[in-house]
Amino acid sequence: MEDDKIILLFQNRDENSITELSRKYGSICRRTVQSILGDFTEVEECLNDTYLKVWESIPPAVPRSLAAFAAAIARNFALMRVRASRAEKRGGGEPALSFDELEDFVSGEHSVENEAERKELICAVNDFLRKLPEQQKQAFVRRYWGCLSVSDVARCLGMTESNVTVTLTRVRKKLKEYLKKRGYEL
Repeated sequence: MEDDKIILLFQNRDENSITELSRKYGSICRRTVQSILGDFTEVEECLNDTYLKVWESIPPAVPRSLAAFAAAIARNFALMRVRASRAEKRGGGEPALSFDELEDFVSGEHSVENEAERKELICAVNDFLRKLPEQQKQAFVRRYWGCLSVSDVARCLGMTESNVTVTLTRVRKKLKEYLKKRGYEL
């Protein structure tokens, strides 16, 4: 079923919308959640939370890309679970480690006052990523958006783990310089 028809089902509050969303994009959402959580016992609960959030969000939202919309919601739920688990255990894990690598760039503080700044920063990072060679961009996105381990990134891109680590270090350094030139204090 086409995305616009699935969105129309959501807008009409038709319960088949969730079934169609799951049928078409369930595997994308599942992979996203599994790459972050790693624990398969929480995946189903996270997916159910995702489908409920999509149900609650459409309407009023009308996503341009239903796949990206659903995957982003799934990712956010998985990350919330990781943060909650990390707070309980004060432990680590791969997603926490990948966020620690970007600590110079992102702040954990969220408020209405800095929402505009956050959106500007997102645009700046996206502009930076568009200018990168494809393999560097893929490594960065898979590591920091997809929360994949260095070994998984290496396997996906046909690189060695050492090469991925060096690539990510260089990209982070370039990103830091890029953002400083645009007036961001890091």
